[in-house]
Amino acid sequence: MSILTCTNTIQLSEFVAHMVPKIWTGSAFMTTERSNLFRIFCQNIIKATQISSPCILVALFYIYRLRFAYPAIRGSIGSEVRLFTTALILANKFLDDNTFTNKTWSEVSSVPLHELNIMEMEFLSALQYRTCVHHIQFFSWSSQCQHWMSQLMARPVLMAPIMRLNKRSADHFPVEPKTKKKLYNHSVLSWSSSSYYRFKPNNS
Repeated sequence: MSILTCTNTIQLSEFVAHMVPKIWTGSAFMTTERSNLFRIFCQNIIKATQISSPCILVALFYIYRLRFAYPAIRGSIGSEVRLFTTALILANKFLDDNTFTNKTWSEVSSVPLHELNIMEMEFLSALQYRTCVHHIQFFSWSSQCQHWMSQLMARPVLMAPIMRLNKRSADHFPVEPKTKKKLYNHSVLSWSSSSYYRFKPNNS
């Protein structure tokens, strides 16, 4: 049984392209060029890897968990490409028996391998190496994502409600306890605030 009612590549990529900036910045609105580039990137990487919808949902949950733990982080323009790619790598390794190597992820994402390796370790460190997602968390999250997906498909012009990082959302999607580390000392800043990474889609 599918987790999401829609699993075709185009609509999945539309959903991801909408949700990643929504979760990470609190707004799904980007410039037309930036939005189109990220949408094409999502479509290409989902098509190339044939990654499952549960894996995509886990990747989105990792981004949500990171955002909840570090609400003051502000990603730079283009950071959504690196963020989603890294989250997919971790989700693929956590959820799937047959996983892609980082070299393969580098090839399909056009992100240099050494940078992917660094980003993966920084993301893991930011999550305090807690990549396990309890089944209650997962099904609660997938249900919410299905709701957002339905909204997006029914009214594509209107954006899904902004996620507010409050106590209610924390109770609904339980995350790890807040760290006492100061945000500006955390290594995740080295890529979330990195210079603009421009994805160049293939014209073939």
